[in-house]
Amino acid sequence: MGVENLLDVPRPKILSSTSVVRRRPIQCLIWTLLFILYVHYINCRPSPDLTAPKPPPLDEIPNNIWQIFFNYTPIDSYTESIQTWITKNQDYQYTLVSAAGANALALKHYANRREILYPFFSLRVPVLRSALLRYMLLESEGGIYSDLDTPALKPANEWIPPVLRSKVHAVVGIEYDDGEGGTYPRMEEPRLHFCQRTMAASRGHPLMSRIVTDVVEALQELAMKNEMTIAELKPSDEEVIQISGPVIWTRAVLKTLSEATGTEMSYRNFTGMKKPRVFGDVMVLPVNGFGTGQLHSGSVREGSKDALLRHWWKESSKHEWSN
Repeated sequence: MGVENLLDVPRPKILSSTSVVRRRPIQCLIWTLLFILYVHYINCRPSPDLTAPKPPPLDEIPNNIWQIFFNYTPIDSYTESIQTWITKNQDYQYTLVSAAGANALALKHYANRREILYPFFSLRVPVLRSALLRYMLLESEGGIYSDLDTPALKPANEWIPPVLRSKVHAVVGIEYDDGEGGTYPRMEEPRLHFCQRTMAASRGHPLMSRIVTDVVEALQELAMKNEMTIAELKPSDEEVIQISGPVIWTRAVLKTLSEATGTEMSYRNFTGMKKPRVFGDVMVLPVNGFGTGQLHSGSVREGSKDALLRHWWKESSKHEWSN
């Protein structure tokens, strides 16, 4: 075949983009619109962080009252105090949790959370068991917890003003407030602590979830430090205060309030408080709310109109554990 014949071979016709548009205008318009919509969707859709499912809204604090009695001493020492909670709160469900009841409640609510259940069952020191149990009760069931030696002075339905009941999902009170001065007795932490002998919360409140986790982690750290198991722990009074009492509780409260308000909260936000204040969904009571009758922190001995309960200082949770 000669060169001339090669040049005569018909070549494929290449269509330009403009010719395609001229021949198929409707199809091109549709594809263009789809492309524009796709680009708009990619650019405008929310980020994954913003579309993450939010936790369900919390219910109001339920009408539950919890106290703990592990049968280590005659109940007669506390019957007068117990009666005040029952008679002043007749529409509330009152539960006096025994050692067996504590185990049953733990199994009911924490069977799928072995990182909490196993350390709780391992504890043998009553004050540690009682401390962790109160936090677990409010996280899993909600309501009010108070030590046995704290007679109620006012009905629980008067703790929160009616206009705030749907907005307040936890109640905490200041126990120790020395302003800019000294420190809590036997503690290195200064100035101000929240009371953990009485508290209230809605079921599943983040504050209660935080303190349950914090206490379990503190127990594990103390056991590792002493090269022993949690069951073998015999902590000093100072260690009890640090790992399950006012110190760790105060840190949990401050962290929760900092997250709720978006600001770093410290003792300066609360020292010298005279009236209840709400931070996020947590109501904070001044010293006389849960601390009337104390010998420190400006507490009124008798007759404070702000007093919700008293404390008899019988150390109801510190008796020897009984199986």
